[in-house]
Amino acid sequence: MVSGLLQSRGNPVTSVSELFALQELDLSIAADRATLAELESRQDEPEELGEAREVLARRREEQREAEHRFKEAEFQADELRRKIEPVEKRLYQGSVQNPKELEDLQKDVDSLKRRRSALEDLALEAMEALEQAQQRLVAADAELDRLATEHGVEREDAGARQSEIEAEVARLEQERAAEAAQIDPALLRLYETLRSTRGGRAVAKVEGGACQGCRISLPMNVLQRARAGSALVQCPSCERVLYVI
Repeated sequence: MVSGLLQSRGNPVTSVSELFALQELDLSIAADRATLAELESRQDEPEELGEAREVLARRREEQREAEHRFKEAEFQADELRRKIEPVEKRLYQGSVQNPKELEDLQKDVDSLKRRRSALEDLALEAMEALEQAQQRLVAADAELDRLATEHGVEREDAGARQSEIEAEVARLEQERAAEAAQIDPALLRLYETLRSTRGGRAVAKVEGGACQGCRISLPMNVLQRARAGSALVQCPSCERVLYVI
């Protein structure tokens, strides 16, 4: 606990007031730096945008696979159609007269047509699956474009805001340096020590007979000394410098 530190300066109240003003500057700078950190994080690609890229990649692969299945089914159906044509030609041209051979040819044609019909059904299903895959691909591409556009706008806004805050921090730091130069070095050292161990708040207002740093009521003698302003007074609980307005 430090006391009487400012008695030699002759105006301790003014010195504590200056210290409180310095703290307000430091808190403003800290808040601005926290905002800058948040803005910088917004410059990075958001997780949902990366996920949208992955979804688009999967949809493209699904579309390629669906297209391959459709082309394969269509190719096989065409192959059967080409096989059926010469068999039907022999069957209906009258070049085959043997009833047994004609019966066998008819069975071959019927069998080939059943297979062709099954393959055509598969090709139709594959075409429908391809259309659905294409629709999902278009939707995924649109979603990625939407998110990328939003992120681009957000990055632009964040960049502009970041420039403003950086200029504000520079101004506050200049003001802070000028303010600190006016404060007693011993008091400034105490302030920095307390600030590092008290969450950035080395000075606490006194309101309602209590220290607003720890919210504990002050003993009457401490309260009277703080109000008198003849010497620096610290809270007996949290050790913050007491500031009575």
